[in-house]
Amino acid sequence: MELLLHHLYLVSIFGYLLGAVISLGYLFVKKQNTGNVIVNALCILASAAAAAASVGKIFSGVGTLNIFSLQSAIPFITLNISIDNLSAFFVLALSILVFCVSIYSIGYISHYNGKRNIGLFNFLYVMFIISMFFVLTSANAVFFYISWEAMSLLSYFLVVFESEKEENQQAGTLYIVMTHLATACLLIGFMIMYHYTHSFDLTIAQNGAAIPEMARNIAFILFLVGFGTKAGVIPLHIWLPYAHPAAPSNVSALMSGIMIKTAIYGLIRFVLCYLGVQNTWWGIVILVLGMLSAVLGVAYALMEHNIKRLLAFHSVENIGIILIGLGVSYIAFAQNHLLIGGLALTAALLHTFNHTLFKGGLFLGAGAIQYAVHTKDIEKLGGLLKKMPVTGFMILCFSLAISAIVPFNGFISEWLTYQSLFANILPGQFGLNFFSAVAVAALALTGALAAACFVKLFGISFLGLPRSEQAANAQEVPKTMNIGMGLLALICLGIGLFPLTILKLLDPVVGSLGGGSVFSQLQGGFMLVYYPLTVSPGIISPMALVLALAGIILFTLLVIRIVGGKYIEQKYGTWDCGFEALNARMQYSATGFSKPIKIVFRILFRPTRKITTEGDSFYYPESIEYATTVASIFEDYLYHPVIKRLQKFSQRTKYKIQTGSIHSYLIYIFAAVLLLMLYNRLA
Repeated sequence: MELLLHHLYLVSIFGYLLGAVISLGYLFVKKQNTGNVIVNALCILASAAAAAASVGKIFSGVGTLNIFSLQSAIPFITLNISIDNLSAFFVLALSILVFCVSIYSIGYISHYNGKRNIGLFNFLYVMFIISMFFVLTSANAVFFYISWEAMSLLSYFLVVFESEKEENQQAGTLYIVMTHLATACLLIGFMIMYHYTHSFDLTIAQNGAAIPEMARNIAFILFLVGFGTKAGVIPLHIWLPYAHPAAPSNVSALMSGIMIKTAIYGLIRFVLCYLGVQNTWWGIVILVLGMLSAVLGVAYALMEHNIKRLLAFHSVENIGIILIGLGVSYIAFAQNHLLIGGLALTAALLHTFNHTLFKGGLFLGAGAIQYAVHTKDIEKLGGLLKKMPVTGFMILCFSLAISAIVPFNGFISEWLTYQSLFANILPGQFGLNFFSAVAVAALALTGALAAACFVKLFGISFLGLPRSEQAANAQEVPKTMNIGMGLLALICLGIGLFPLTILKLLDPVVGSLGGGSVFSQLQGGFMLVYYPLTVSPGIISPMALVLALAGIILFTLLVIRIVGGKYIEQKYGTWDCGFEALNARMQYSATGFSKPIKIVFRILFRPTRKITTEGDSFYYPESIEYATTVASIFEDYLYHPVIKRLQKFSQRTKYKIQTGSIHSYLIYIFAAVLLLMLYNRLA
């Protein structure tokens, strides 16, 4: 079994590398459709092999698999790929998403024919996937760092792929600056690791025990900032709403679906596995950041009318939900409550997996809309369900999943997160109980706002009348695009209906990280019982809720039929206020839908509006233009003031340091060399 799994992973790596080589071969070929199909087919086969190997690795109980090891002549650089249960789980999430996105890409990339070099795009696309695979399987901190940098650079080139657009260039610049500031924090953290352990090896469990407490706390903060920036944790999220909309939609699906999850992997690998969680305040900090990210992320998403920016802010929200579960698990592990810690970690990992599926699907859906209508503005859509029924149905499924509506997968992971928060409320710990109670309220508010946001997204985009000529002339997208989305929707539904399957897969992963067995605490049967998830006194059965809801609806209809008697059907036109016919301007807009929430949270959004009228009479104008904006408090009150101060400081110092004198520059070099020699002598 071990040999089979080893070969499957090697086949996966070889398949991706072969796809990259073939992409290079098509760089200078005019007709690139064939190359696009071949490369995506190789990605489909490679991802299928990795997914099968990951499932087999977790269920078989095989120990850590050493896939490949190559010692470099350069000190500390070792190409060491190994896969344990945690790596296998994240590789499974990566592989499922790549499988579906690659099917989708066969049709989606066709709109670049004659406009872009598809061979270059496919090369960047495949290498981006390989870099994420290496990040998740690196057994050496230096190789992890190299893979992390490669992932960041490749994703940057994909973000600015449509480089003629100025907003894409700005988004790419912001992204690369933020990601390298984060990488600098990670590098310092790795140096602290090596200073006390004299090793970059990540396979030694809790090797960080040799690190003193103060240094371990500093390393935790560095890892939190470094990985938190990549994940999009508030207030380090500012790159995310710009980069995700700029990238092609299949890349956005990978970036939001799995790339930002590599940061969650990093927090677990380097904090829980390597440093070891011994301080309760670590979990509290992560829990608080999770609450802020969840509530503020969904709040800002509600104000957006650009579909991809809206989805990007929802990535911030869902990372917050993941961090709530992760924070509770760290608190529980620090207090040696293994079962509660295992439950919270299960919730965090499951929501990580679920978000990969439905957020990847939503970005693919946004790409399908842009493919058909050539706009990302919700205000220019409407009536798409009649034009694009299959795409509309897929986006509806993903919207229900991300809103945690039964029977889709989002409900399961959010319910387990609630369960872990309630289970963490214990006698004699008032402070921790307070944070848990506030987190419950924050999670409830987040769920309500998320549901409202996706009612707006689906209702304004797919229902009603078309608001533009493009929407009126929309057509269904190619079949491969719908197949890719359909597979993701099917998995979302399958996990929601049969949650014990994924929970059974998660149990060995959580067990290998030191958590108690959650699966053994669950109760359920098959068919009519449908897996009630029982932890402490809380019981929930997703399928039981579906059956109960269906029963209530049927019973209500039956009562209405008996009491009301025979139906008498009469058809009338919709009330049109005396106009001859309704038109698209009379229906609810995205701005109008979100305005009540904007008023309630006006202290956060700080909205402004501008009304411009044309005509001689103020009361009877010829035209009225209404524009409204909201403020980004973190950009306006945190980042912009810091940037301005840095610019002023640079202006003042450059004239003193950059004198143009070669003698001054030689003195600088001489002083720097002396300082390095002194540091080396003292070290």
